[in-house]
Parts: sequence; structure tokens; C-alpha cells
Amino acid sequence: MRRRDLLLFLPLLPLARGAEGEGWVQAFGTFIEKVPPAGYLVYPTEAADLLLFEPLVLDVRTEEERKKGYIPGSVHIYAGQVPRRLSELPKDKEALILVYCNSGSVSMVVAAFLQAAGYKNAKNIAHGFKGWLDAGLPVEGGS
Repeated sequence: MRRRDLLLFLPLLPLARGAEGEGWVQAFGTFIEKVPPAGYLVYPTEAADLLLFEPLVLDVRTEEERKKGYIPGSVHIYAGQVPRRLSELPKDKEALILVYCNSGSVSMVVAAFLQAAGYKNAKNIAHGFKGWLDAGLPVEGGS
């Protein structure tokens, strides 16, 4: 595993501490077990259709990546800040949240985290912003 890949999990480590005496690896495994398999994945064209329901579209990329363009109406909270900024998400745990990053890998972790935190309709946009662009869907910003 590359160092960059390990850094993706750092924001989640405080949640993985678990009960007294339980190691963080075991606690993180318990955390991952709570996330339903593939229940949080939507493809870009499906995500575009879901925009009719006015979801929160959450961009978890870096500020630099966002400057290159973003999904219209999306809210930007960098992935590493999501655990500390849950108060900015809908109070309704049933609300639809569509999460994306650049390629879909970081947003997959964030969507899993949100699912484990009780957001039943947190969905990861497969292939991220690149997939959105490849599908020819509208974007704002960027050059």
C-alpha cells in the first residue's frame, strides 16, 4: 500500500479506537463491517438523475482540484475535514448525499464513513469527477 493510500484513512482513525483494550485495526474492521456492500455506489448518469431530488452533492477533493471545475451546486468539504464538519451536513439522516472526489476512491471512503455515521442515503459517485466529465455531464468553474 502506498503512503498516499494510508493517508486517506487518517481522518477515520479516531473513530476506529473502539472499546477499551480493542486495537484500532480490529475497531476499524468493525467499522467497515457496518457499511452495506455496494449500497452506496451510483454511476455518474444515475447521480445526474438523482439531482431532481435536490440532494446534498458533496465535493471532497482538495481546493486545488475544485478550482479545475465541479458539479453544479456541490458543496466543498475536503475529505480530511468531513468527520469534524458533520454539523454542516443535513440533520435528517435519511437525506440523500452524493459524494465525489476526483476518481471515486477517496469519496468511497467518505461515503462509507457517512453510512457508518448513520447517513443511510450517502452515495459515492463512481469514478468521481473524471467519470462525471467522461459522461459529458455539466460542470461549473474551471478553465
